[in-house]
Amino acid sequence: MNNLFIETGGSLNFQTGSSDGERVYNADREWLKIKEQYRNFNLQIPVDFAYHIRISDNVSFVPFLGLNLRLNMIYRMKMSLNSSLPALRDNTGWINLLSSSEENMGSSSLIWNWFQVGLTCGFGFNINRIYVGLNGIVDFIPAFGYSEGDYKPKINSENVKLSVGYNF
Repeated sequence: MNNLFIETGGSLNFQTGSSDGERVYNADREWLKIKEQYRNFNLQIPVDFAYHIRISDNVSFVPFLGLNLRLNMIYRMKMSLNSSLPALRDNTGWINLLSSSEENMGSSSLIWNWFQVGLTCGFGFNINRIYVGLNGIVDFIPAFGYSEGDYKPKINSENVKLSVGYNF
């Protein structure tokens, strides 16, 4: 079992995305459309069980499985409401999803999670001191979870990463 290791690392990640909603019409053919933009900056620390399979003196294949710890440092959202009625057009500006203050989420039950844990699995190659790998991550703890009666929305994040690193 001298080829089995516990390996860890770290990565800083910046993610951005948007959701451009559909126009919703009422009986008078007036419409509303919501556009959302997200930005996230986080630190991820994987803790993996890795098995090194030697291919040659300088190359090894490394399958792994473990936990991914994520610390969300910045999580922001901006919503824009467009409408056929000028009085309903609005823009929230950037809202801090990690803050319960009145100008941000307004309630501690609505804030997003600072900390998440997920499953990571993948494989990589060590070539001399260079590491190249591919892995997937699925979160156990959602980025957002809310519960009010039957309304229980959750947002989990999943991602696939290509990693390049240097082994010390």
